[in-house]
Amino acid sequence: MLDFQFAIQVKDFHEVNPLGTVALCSLWTPPSYIFDRLKEIAPKFLEKDSPLAVIGKLYGGGLKIMLRNLHHNPQLDTVILCGKDFAGAGELLLKFFQGKYERTGKKQAYIFDDGKKEELETIAISGEKSIYQMDDLLLPDMFITKPKILELKSDRSGTSAHRIVDFFQTYKRPLTTPEARPSAIPLPRPQISIFPAERFGGSVIAESIREAWSEILFRLDRFGVPTLLRKGKERRELNNFKTTILKPDKYSLEELTSPPYNLKETYILSYQEEIMEKKNLYEGIPYTYGNRIRSHFGADLLEKAALYLAADLDGRHGFIDLWDNSTDMGADDAPCLVSLYFRKIEEKIHLTATFRSHNATHAWPLNCLGLVKLMEYVVQKINLNKDKQDPYDYIIGTLTVMSLSLTFNLDDLVEVSSIIEARKNTPYRMADDPHGYFQISLDFNTHEIVVQHLAPTSELLEEYRGSTASELSKKLYNNMALSDLGHAMYLGSQLERAWYCLENGLEFIQDKTKLPKT
Repeated sequence: MLDFQFAIQVKDFHEVNPLGTVALCSLWTPPSYIFDRLKEIAPKFLEKDSPLAVIGKLYGGGLKIMLRNLHHNPQLDTVILCGKDFAGAGELLLKFFQGKYERTGKKQAYIFDDGKKEELETIAISGEKSIYQMDDLLLPDMFITKPKILELKSDRSGTSAHRIVDFFQTYKRPLTTPEARPSAIPLPRPQISIFPAERFGGSVIAESIREAWSEILFRLDRFGVPTLLRKGKERRELNNFKTTILKPDKYSLEELTSPPYNLKETYILSYQEEIMEKKNLYEGIPYTYGNRIRSHFGADLLEKAALYLAADLDGRHGFIDLWDNSTDMGADDAPCLVSLYFRKIEEKIHLTATFRSHNATHAWPLNCLGLVKLMEYVVQKINLNKDKQDPYDYIIGTLTVMSLSLTFNLDDLVEVSSIIEARKNTPYRMADDPHGYFQISLDFNTHEIVVQHLAPTSELLEEYRGSTASELSKKLYNNMALSDLGHAMYLGSQLERAWYCLENGLEFIQDKTKLPKT
């Protein structure tokens, strides 16, 4: 009889009986919590002769590892999903064995542990308006026996442990199990190229959450630094990364749930609901953001911030700290969101949120959509407050997200590769520069190029003069007259054209794409 063995070793698990034929998958819930609950209510199912082989978790890129471990252990006839499924990994596991996948026809470059490189076709596991992509080295028909996937996920009444016990009380082991173990399926890593860049202090400004997400994934793919984190987790990382979203509340669920983004609407709505909830409703989950913000510290800090801002015209104390040093320092599960700072500026309520650790592939867009709900609550509370000190009806302003450690897991890269490719193939579109715009003309009397710097509202800010494009470029750079790279490239090309016209006595028309003929 086969005993349980890992094809790919994982760290966070509890082994019960290596000769067991059932595995518990705790999803996002810590395996230790499921183990302790079973030990409390039914310790006999944790003894050496138990049908339970192992308790392990599953989320994100872990699906590819779990499938390989299940393939390597054909004696496991049942997998019980028994924890809180924040990201839908359990649903994807179920759909995989139901055969709900399709070949994409797309190739992804991979590298294996022995250094071998190969292009593999990706398969897409389909869900409700969501697609999870992975390599095609392991498909359902390659399993000697397909395990039964049984859903006993945690619910808000906290009854999943008792349901697991009910299952074991009627469970009968299979009369026969496979005698031979299939060959281990290797787990390749997506091959990516890393360009040199400054690791600290990157910045993105975007109109929407969708555009910002595309941009930070592109930056991580291109510039993320290989980093080995705790427990041997390999990531691509950028530090102290700032993302400013100009219109965070102007998002479209239809766009976010359609290709290439493929978020799931039910997860978005559930996340937005949970971040507003004062109680921690899930068994085994050590914290929720809503609980930390609105109950954990003995007060509803979100409401306090709103009331404070309603009473103070120019207050800078609308700061909420989620970090609890008495429990979080060194804890395995501690909040990634650590602070919120609300500020009233020009009849708008702005929010700056700080994350100590930020997963760009799964968590980032949901976090932003949840933060919008916090902003909506504060704006509404201020506008409805009878003691408000000014007559304005405030609206949502910018959302700035500070990611002290912005990362993605290499195993997750395939899932978001279509977003990155779409970003790479986006037609060039020069954004409006908040520093203003420029009008270029020629003064043949003084033999100079004249550059007028105008504010976005068209007031003249400054006039620059010079006889060469290089001379003017230095002046503009020293004054930090531009803030956008695309704008700088455009202006440089226009200055070179202006210099050519000046030297050859030709008329210069700004924005004309071709040089005039001499």
